[in-house]
Amino acid sequence: MTGCISPMDVVADSHVGLIREINEDSYVYCVNTGSRNTLVAVADGIGGHEGGDIASSLCIRTLASEWRNGDFAGTKSSGKIRKFLESQVNKANQMIYDLNRSYNIQHPMGTTIVAGVFSPQSLCLAHAGDSRCYCLRDGDLIQLTQDHSYVAELVRNNLISSEEARVHPFSHIISKSVGPVMGLDVELRTFPRQRDDRYLFCSDGLNTHLDDVEIETILSGAASAYDAVRELLYASLRGGGEDNITVLCVYT
Repeated sequence: MTGCISPMDVVADSHVGLIREINEDSYVYCVNTGSRNTLVAVADGIGGHEGGDIASSLCIRTLASEWRNGDFAGTKSSGKIRKFLESQVNKANQMIYDLNRSYNIQHPMGTTIVAGVFSPQSLCLAHAGDSRCYCLRDGDLIQLTQDHSYVAELVRNNLISSEEARVHPFSHIISKSVGPVMGLDVELRTFPRQRDDRYLFCSDGLNTHLDDVEIETILSGAASAYDAVRELLYASLRGGGEDNITVLCVYT
């Protein structure tokens, strides 16, 4: 592929939902006019009253701070971008782990993370947990991340169906997250971009209530990232809003 494809339209929003009292989700997007690269990220805290909101905020702030203090927005090195994502997610993991130990927290706080760096021709993703990244390309929805969760493993091993996974009693069990244990093998993958791709980063409060067909329909029909975020949030709330909901859309 030739030419430069830059994110043109980036919008995000977060809602506490209709049941929870605290929003434990956090997000960031760093879009600078004229910059080569763009950072986006969504984190969903785990730990409830033990500090999930603190964990997600710390993870997002760690990424954003290093991004703004370094020269990552302008680098042409894909290796440098991968190193940035890996090192900063692991830095956040160590910081949250140390907090858990310092305060002897009974149920360690942690957070999921799905973070992406958009370069002119590619998207580099860092991922831990069940927050997701989707790409809508030529009308077809592609899930770029695979959930790190108990039920996702059951689905991948053909032990239950995707429909059964949505209502499974252990659907809340995460197999990988940032903070609860020392050391994190963050998943890193790079994907080629195409012109007119539409991307969705979200916490599981969205896909708990919307299946892939509904997400695809909304992303396809929304003329802008703003419209997509609004419609996805409203649809999740209409579906029950049982969890915090965070939606970040990138239209190229």
